[in-house]
Amino acid sequence: ITAVAKQNELDPKRFAPKAIQHAISGLKNELVDDETYLSRASANDPWEQAVAQVYRGYTQRLRAANALDFDDLIAQTVHMLRAFPAIAEFYRRRYRHVLIDEYQDTNHAQYALVREIVGDGQDASVPRGELTVVGDSDQSIYAFRGADIRNIVDFEQDYPNARTVLLEQNYRSTQTILSAANAVIAKNTGRQPKRLWTSTGDGANIVGYAAESAH
Repeated sequence: ITAVAKQNELDPKRFAPKAIQHAISGLKNELVDDETYLSRASANDPWEQAVAQVYRGYTQRLRAANALDFDDLIAQTVHMLRAFPAIAEFYRRRYRHVLIDEYQDTNHAQYALVREIVGDGQDASVPRGELTVVGDSDQSIYAFRGADIRNIVDFEQDYPNARTVLLEQNYRSTQTILSAANAVIAKNTGRQPKRLWTSTGDGANIVGYAAESAH
């Protein structure tokens, strides 16, 4: 990416290669290829134009080297499954049961991959796969890596026949901590109501400490 940016005579202080890399990774996680992004990048936005140029050049170099980067491993698999129904059918038959942990931290590409492997049930010869996901819609922490909280918030809409089991009992925290957590997460919007509880007792009160510095 640095080489492509230099080839396009981009100022590294204004268009940092690391920032461009992050932008390209985000686009791949949204399944937006270089041609699509190039066509929609604003001509009046220098940043979008810079990302589009580097994305195009970077993709060309990958193809010339017959290589994939980390994000391509999922994105290209999704494209392949969508383009070749016979391949999708093969893997749907092979993976009849799919289990995903920390579902709230999945990105769009991972979400799409799951949809392709599980199937939509329209093909009568291949029953829809059995999907189980484990996650917490109140604790997504990887948005900076492209995680999309909508994947778990909208799960019941995407899979209307799914059964939801709420795991509300906590075995590690005290009720005082959980009550504070309940008060915080209750303010989240678009969530399914749940109430965390424990049988370990109230525990010590929460203490706030305001330090003068990080040291």
